[in-house]
Amino acid sequence: MKKSTKQRFQKHCHDIYYHKSPRGWAIVIMPDKIRIDTYDKKTHIHFGLKGIHIPIKFDDLETVGLIIELHLDKHKKINKKKLKEILI
Repeated sequence: MKKSTKQRFQKHCHDIYYHKSPRGWAIVIMPDKIRIDTYDKKTHIHFGLKGIHIPIKFDDLETVGLIIELHLDKHKKINKKKLKEILI
């Protein structure tokens, strides 16, 4: 059996899901349908669950998670344009 960890929490009406496995990790933000993961390629972001792969400059799950949490604290919502500027 593969070892994986999953976490879910809510912040400012957004559900944030963390998933980490030997294959890679992912963060999903709902209801905005934003996914950041390392499954197919180097760390990348999808706007829309099956969107195109946009590479980002951070490789660490904890760093990306912190950036998302701070972004939500500052803006009280996900501003896709500003989040993209931070991550890319």
